[in-house]
Amino acid sequence: MALCTIPCAIYRGGTSKGIMVRGRDLPADPTERDRILLRLFGSPDPRQIDGLGGATPTTSKLAIVEASSRLDADVDYTFGQVSIDEPYIDYRPNCGNISSAVGPFAVNSGLVDVQRDGIATVRIYNTNTDALIVAHFAVKDGRFAPGGDTSIAGVPGTGSPIYLDFFRIGGGVSGSLLPTGRRVDEVVIKDGRRFRVTVIDAGNLTVLMDAEELGLLGSEVREVDMKHAWPTIEWVRQQVGRMLGLYDEHEIVNPTTHALPKIALVHTPVAYQTASGSAVEACAYDISARVLTMGRLHPTYAVTGAIALAVACKLPGTVAHDHVSELGKAPGMIRIGHPAGILEVGAEVEDDTVPRVTKVTLMRTARPLIAGMAWI
Repeated sequence: MALCTIPCAIYRGGTSKGIMVRGRDLPADPTERDRILLRLFGSPDPRQIDGLGGATPTTSKLAIVEASSRLDADVDYTFGQVSIDEPYIDYRPNCGNISSAVGPFAVNSGLVDVQRDGIATVRIYNTNTDALIVAHFAVKDGRFAPGGDTSIAGVPGTGSPIYLDFFRIGGGVSGSLLPTGRRVDEVVIKDGRRFRVTVIDAGNLTVLMDAEELGLLGSEVREVDMKHAWPTIEWVRQQVGRMLGLYDEHEIVNPTTHALPKIALVHTPVAYQTASGSAVEACAYDISARVLTMGRLHPTYAVTGAIALAVACKLPGTVAHDHVSELGKAPGMIRIGHPAGILEVGAEVEDDTVPRVTKVTLMRTARPLIAGMAWI
């Protein structure tokens, strides 16, 4: 078969890395489009050795970006979580880390006009969740300026800050901020054990579990320390997914092909050491949390998961609200303690009869790594 080429770029966005492509460069037919994209990544293969994928959940990510026809957006952005060992791309969730690279990619690709020097603002419509993301970042000579002295946990070195404001984020998958209509539900697993969960659809559809009910300490930073709880966590995740009608009745579900719902474990702040050995005091953050993605422990904390967690922390009666510090319950920023350090997220929530998210704000960094033509 003759080889062909496709223009693409690889960017680090936050603590993730993804392949960025223009929508115009892909076939309109979804089946043919995904065939080309899987070939681009080298999936399915556990090493993705014959493609550009990074062979981990946080580095096997896709962003399709194109100029938008919407009045409220400059570009349309579709995220894809590319399965490593299955020929499948999940377009249902979004990735907040990769979202931070979309504005810089759009500027560098000439999709939006910006001033030569200063702060650019790019309005991004995320097709996965029907949400609007507004990115603010530095530009120099009309291109994204990645250099700076801002650091984020889980990324070596420093960069220029990218501020992301997320709007219209409630109910992107299910149609409701609280898909079950309750702030806490109970899930009963096969052996009769009962677990309290909060199901919240903000950023991504996420299930929050109480880490204490799983016998966890809130200080774990390695998968090996949590593996005993993996089967229970996955059972709960699938039970919630089936309860919400995310899967067909007899559909076989596994973490590598069905990314939603996401699932995270929360705990009251405790002192711990990060995966790199740095000490974190309990008073330095507001809630301990660990998130799983594609059946693996996220090395930091997924940004879209952080959005859901931050919103839940502001709502009395949720599992998260039970464990967050008093400071974290108040309006403003929430500091999330995760395996690599601390992530700060700001959430504005109106807690009326039907709660509503006004805005979620966070800061990331990003860096373009390579751009050119990929052989397919």
